[in-house]
Amino acid sequence: METLLLRWVRAVAAVALLTPFLHGAGAIYFNRVAPGAGFPELHRINSDGTGEVVIPVNLPSALNPTVSRDGRRLLVTSPDPGRPFKLSQNVYALDLTTGFVGRVTSYSDEYVLNGVRFQDDLARLFGNNTISSYKINFPYHKAFSPEGGRLVTMNLFKSGSVHLGVALDPTEVQASSGRFPIVDVYRFSDALPAGPYVFLAAQERDGFNQGGDGVDWHPALNEVVAAVASDISAVGTAGRTGLEGTVLAVFSTTSISPFLRKLTNPVGQADAFFNISTLISTVATPHDYAPAISADGTRVAYVRHVLRQDTRFDGAGIAPLPALCSIRMINYDGSGDREVLRLNEGLWITRLAWAPDGSEIAFDLSPQAVINGWNSLLGDVSRSEIYAVNANGSNPRRVVAAPASYPTWSPINFTAGQATIPRFQVRRDGGDLLLAVSNLVPGRRFAVEGSVDLKSWREEYAQTASATDELVRVTPRAGNLAGFFRVRAF
Repeated sequence: METLLLRWVRAVAAVALLTPFLHGAGAIYFNRVAPGAGFPELHRINSDGTGEVVIPVNLPSALNPTVSRDGRRLLVTSPDPGRPFKLSQNVYALDLTTGFVGRVTSYSDEYVLNGVRFQDDLARLFGNNTISSYKINFPYHKAFSPEGGRLVTMNLFKSGSVHLGVALDPTEVQASSGRFPIVDVYRFSDALPAGPYVFLAAQERDGFNQGGDGVDWHPALNEVVAAVASDISAVGTAGRTGLEGTVLAVFSTTSISPFLRKLTNPVGQADAFFNISTLISTVATPHDYAPAISADGTRVAYVRHVLRQDTRFDGAGIAPLPALCSIRMINYDGSGDREVLRLNEGLWITRLAWAPDGSEIAFDLSPQAVINGWNSLLGDVSRSEIYAVNANGSNPRRVVAAPASYPTWSPINFTAGQATIPRFQVRRDGGDLLLAVSNLVPGRRFAVEGSVDLKSWREEYAQTASATDELVRVTPRAGNLAGFFRVRAF
């Protein structure tokens, strides 16, 4: 009885006293990924850099948060709770007015074992060399649909295979894998697909393209903008007319033929020349990623990374030089592409977020991650900070000190002295439940509410907090073998 009851209890909470968005205001949700701290924490801070709080979420992780345009819900990516052997992750929705968390995608591991296809947790079979292929999913990027009933994900789908035999040793086990970005649309109501998925790259996402780095949904149309690996045109003295770059493209979420058009059309540069008697080759390839559509749907902010290669750097012209990134903006109809802010060499941006009034753009700024001497297509999240810049590129300012990454900007402003999200722990005491409620604001009312179906809620207990911590006794109603409980602050 006790095990069943505690399994059904959910530590959820709500925030009231929300104020409308004012010019230059609002709040930013983000992740703190401290070195050696394990999974990232979810935080919230006012856009002026005040009032930072931790947002407790009953999940193993709450990565890369995405807030709805009305500020009421939040999407995060996490491993499935209670399934430590599952490698695929899923997207979860956090209702910021009730604290309820629900899974809204249905990604799973898949593998072929002895010729039979299974959908089961892959990590249970680590070391088993009879697996011939596997598939795992990482839906890191996501966005809300205009009506709020669907979401789009950019899933970095990883596919691998194992086979026997090479030319010199037919008994040797060989393994290979690749990551392929996929756009998926899901329904919130049942966590099932709601439209066609789109492979965005015929080749894998590797260390030389950024296909899959970002997706956003237009605020009024059934269209999404996604980062796509693509051939781009090239100019220069080397005689090359094309390079492998990354563009932003527009896709329909309802059409049988999803691709609509390219949004950006970057041009690369490939040159060759002699330095005395040595032939030098240089290549500069643009990669457009991290799309963010303004609230009025007229503009798309994005990041352009120019991947540079030079034979003088590594002898072969393969290894990338330190990154050159800039924030750019383009009108949704494809016109008016322009640079907003250029960064110094070696700095990296992972994500952009518009202020709800369109006046500013938030971004995370970090040193580029160097892995085994290789300039990767990643930022060092442990040293990342969050900045904001005016939409015209003026007045860049730091909002959050390191480690802070993956910003998303809510229209809801949290005023000084407002109650933070309460937390509670629960234990049985005979036939009652004891709730240790913390993070309260003395002088403000709070209530404990109960439900058996997560649809209808009934107030079980209410009082004005006299301290930041209160011990509350709740007697479950007769006939209720299990129940959900939440705490609301007013």
